[in-house]
Amino acid sequence: MRVALVVLWLGIALATVLTGQRAASLADLRTAVDSGRVDEVRVSQGLEPGTVGSAVQSAVWRAGPVTRRTEVWVASPGVAVPQDTRPRISGDLADELRVTAPGLRVVPLVEPFSWSEVAGWRVPTWVGALLLVDGLAVLLLLGGGPPPARATRWAWFWLSWPPVGNLAFPLLSGPFPGLPAPRPGGRRLTGGWVFLLCLVLGVGFFGAAR
Repeated sequence: MRVALVVLWLGIALATVLTGQRAASLADLRTAVDSGRVDEVRVSQGLEPGTVGSAVQSAVWRAGPVTRRTEVWVASPGVAVPQDTRPRISGDLADELRVTAPGLRVVPLVEPFSWSEVAGWRVPTWVGALLLVDGLAVLLLLGGGPPPARATRWAWFWLSWPPVGNLAFPLLSGPFPGLPAPRPGGRRLTGGWVFLLCLVLGVGFFGAAR
């Protein structure tokens, strides 16, 4: 069961890279275009000509094996936009790209009706559904399987959250081909200590993100 979960996780990771879009910045897009590493950018529709207001405009491009995505705010003069991580530009993003890189192909971006967000990647809904199934299978194995090694059930509960945790549990909670076997009778991490560790790491992460 644990081997099957690892194989499933690796399949999800591969599908994420092949079908997903990695979050990137506007500076990343401009650098890729200026360097000539990109020959086509797909850009969503911005504001209609003559429209007063604001809109989010998305750009998707491929540089190497990974498809990247960035979003910007386009707004009419004097119109305020929400203060988030998306920068504001003065004009249409597609027009800006055509002016700065005349040889670049700028084509319309057709967005899917639904998608999932996984660790900074925008992926098709079916990839997100597979990750959910994987996470539920990990919880079922955690609750109904044999006593796990290296940590207690509660400790593994806090450590096994997707996307990385649901790989760690099947790999390290018992014997696994190619990995050293857990020491018989060795001390195990307890749930309380792991909860405090996750709490400290979470506070540090969100503090750094600000």
